[in-house]
Amino acid sequence: MLEFYVRRLAYKVLCWFIPKRSWRLEFGKKMGFGERIVVLQEVDKYVPRDVLDFIKDIESRFTNLDSNVDLESNLAHHSNPFLQSYKSHLNPTPLATIRANHSSFAPPPICSLKELQAKAKLAHTKVVHTGYFSADPSAKNPKSPRNPWAYIRVRDEAHTLRASLYSILPAIQRGVIGYNDCSDGSEEIILEFCEAFPSFIAVKYPHSVDIYNPQSEENKLYAYYNYVLSVIPKDEWLLKIDVDHIYLPDKLYKGFYAVRHIWDMVLLPRIDFCLIDKKVCVLKAWRNVREGDQWLVKNFGLRFKEFGRIEQLVPHTNCLVRVELPSYHFPYKKISRSSKASELEWLPLEQWSSPDIGVRIDPKMLDSDLILELCKDFEE
Repeated sequence: MLEFYVRRLAYKVLCWFIPKRSWRLEFGKKMGFGERIVVLQEVDKYVPRDVLDFIKDIESRFTNLDSNVDLESNLAHHSNPFLQSYKSHLNPTPLATIRANHSSFAPPPICSLKELQAKAKLAHTKVVHTGYFSADPSAKNPKSPRNPWAYIRVRDEAHTLRASLYSILPAIQRGVIGYNDCSDGSEEIILEFCEAFPSFIAVKYPHSVDIYNPQSEENKLYAYYNYVLSVIPKDEWLLKIDVDHIYLPDKLYKGFYAVRHIWDMVLLPRIDFCLIDKKVCVLKAWRNVREGDQWLVKNFGLRFKEFGRIEQLVPHTNCLVRVELPSYHFPYKKISRSSKASELEWLPLEQWSSPDIGVRIDPKMLDSDLILELCKDFEE
């Protein structure tokens, strides 16, 4: 990061002699500062040709469907081979069984922070699954933005948790899964997943978290976020993952190549979806993608600060890169939010439109049948 600070200082000094703001902004872009938008038409230009060919080959098996066969049979036959191998490897316990046995569940002792950090230093050597990253030798480097940590926090999100974790595996090799105060089977799912994929580390926060009436600093949300963050080694890349998203791993992985400088911060957009009477709907107010709570960034000087009752990241940079939509966001599948969905106005997906379609939203994503098929992995 020394280069970043040297360049930034030089830029500030030289800007004293540049009279027009537009000239200063243009000069900043040439030095690697400022904002960039990577639209759909440009995404593939950032990805090496052999990696792109590998991704297209895998995805063609999923998307080249037989029009004479029903969609479900097609998807079962052409399903992403990575996903099939993960499910076979994990052999997950049904959520209903987990909940039935919850009273007798004995969680392992909580690891100390030093023990967790020691595990994290070796996580890149414990990758047992394959993915799009297998096509790029540079993705084996733990310092590469093509090999980021998944930075995950969970609290009672069993409905979407397993489906979300599966969905990132073709793009992400390792991660930390922080959790606290789980009572719906989320803890058991996390421990089962981390046992099957040992490059992911379960981080149980040793304190309760109370947003509304915390009794100490340890009980505040920002402290919990910082604790989980502290497990990730410094100077390595991390990607904030929320488990109420289902990710399209090819789009997620290609976004890693938008990084051009170690001080870049890639922002992942989102759109809110909801399943209403077995129909896919979109929040009416969302005409554009929104950003701010998912990002790829280097773990240098990062920390969370208290922001009202919640947390806010204090990044080391404002050099932002905006990429395409890589996921479907289902915030109202969370138990804590499910009752609020009826208070909002939703549009059937077929009636929804956005100026971002074709720019930052791939039109192929907006297929209700495909989304419903992906949602079959949700736990009820």
